Amino acid sequence: MVETRILVLTLLSGTLLSRHPITYDPGFAIEKVASLAQSLPSHSWEYGAAAEALLELHDPLLSVFGPNPFPVQASVKDKVTSLAYAASKITFGEGGDSLAKGGGAVADPASLGVSAVMLGKTIPSYAKAADATVDYLLNSAPRYYNGAISHRAPSAELW
Repeated sequence: MVETRILVLTLLSGTLLSRHPITYDPGFAIEKVASLAQSLPSHSWEYGAAAEALLELHDPLLSVFGPNPFPVQASVKDKVTSLAYAASKITFGEGGDSLAKGGGAVADPASLGVSAVMLGKTIPSYAKAADATVDYLLNSAPRYYNGAISHRAPSAELW
């Protein structure tokens, strides 16, 4: 019984890997939506949201919704649409801005964190920036009196 389930899951996973999600018709032009998702963002949190959406659209098995998301798999940036997109948006800095300029927002650049961790499996500079972002959020970011991480960097604010 267990072997049968494993076989079925293996076959299903292989089938899903061989299909491109855009080949399905969701009832609207998903290619146009994906194109806009890449062209419209102008802030770090938007880049991260777009990268996540692209990962789930093009490479769902690599996302947290895949059957084995952990440990994170090493992926080639140029073969994973979302990673190529994120790599083009990540601008290495320091502290809270290790992945992108946050414009005063504490956690907005961290929205690129999943992409940075994935990229960091093959490109060490991304892993270093992801680690710096986590360190900033856990140890340096302003906090509200109750310990909540502030939304803004200049002073503790909860939104």
